[in-house]
Amino acid sequence: MFRLYSIVMLIQGFCLYHAYTNKTDQKWYWIIVLFPLIGSMIYLYHHFYSRKNVENVSEGIKATLISNYTLDKLEEKTRFSDTYANKLELAQEHLKVGNYERAREILESCTQGNYKDDPTLQLYLLQAHYQSENYDEAVKFGHRLSGLKEFKNSDAMVAYAWSLFQTEDHDQAEEIFKQMDRKFSNYSQRLEYASFIKEARGNTEAKQKLDEIIVEINSMDSYERRLNKQTINRVRKLNREIS
Repeated sequence: MFRLYSIVMLIQGFCLYHAYTNKTDQKWYWIIVLFPLIGSMIYLYHHFYSRKNVENVSEGIKATLISNYTLDKLEEKTRFSDTYANKLELAQEHLKVGNYERAREILESCTQGNYKDDPTLQLYLLQAHYQSENYDEAVKFGHRLSGLKEFKNSDAMVAYAWSLFQTEDHDQAEEIFKQMDRKFSNYSQRLEYASFIKEARGNTEAKQKLDEIIVEINSMDSYERRLNKQTINRVRKLNREIS
């Protein structure tokens, strides 16, 4: 009896936590509190048991267990319907998993049609050239995109700055990094700036930049820390390496 009561309490506690973190309607708190077992079961069914949720969980499991599952699905989707949107999505996935040459090949095939001047295509091409170590080409794309709103503070802008660095234009590279160096924002970009400083001028100045970012991290609330968890871990890792 005690064991059953403990399980009911655990389920009830989970439902209350989920309701709180997802800001659900007030009525659910009363249902869960007044009817611990039945109310919790109703809550779980309402919020988790739907065809869409089951499909999402199923797809997530497959993507975790089967190597290149997402990539294979996108390849098949593109073979079936060779649209610009599908090719762009496929190229993005290739970039994500490190197939940079394949991503560049797909992206360049898109430059033959009506979308050759699409900013999104240009941004991905810059990243693909940078990741393929075609730094001169990446710089050319960066020059073209420099006045574009979508380019500002993007991953492509970081790639542009690093490409400038690799082509020995250190001053211009730092200028680009400085444009992204905004307090209480752009943490990923500013981490890249700290890495740039480390490469260009050594650990001491890089440590100063990291200390500045860490002060801001320490002032974050729990929600902000969750949003920036991966970048925060990378900031602390780099800080340990150069301390």
